[in-house]
Amino acid sequence: MAFQYEKVKGILVCPRCKGELVHDGNSLVCVNPETRWSYPIVDDIPRLLVDEAKELPVDAWCEVMQRQGRDVNTGQPS
Repeated sequence: MAFQYEKVKGILVCPRCKGELVHDGNSLVCVNPETRWSYPIVDDIPRLLVDEAKELPVDAWCEVMQRQGRDVNTGQPS
């Protein structure tokens, strides 16, 4: 069964900063522009483990926010 982001998006938060997460391909990305954490989705299971997260470079994070219809300065919905 595929990961169903829409069903769980209201309860998913970044384990580091408690920010909102957006679904982008095979990862969940924190909308906090100061941290920019990305968590992998492996075998349709989000791996929200701090040790497995990676910090996205600013330009990559901005691209994710643009794809998700988010403000590239704040990560909030446009």
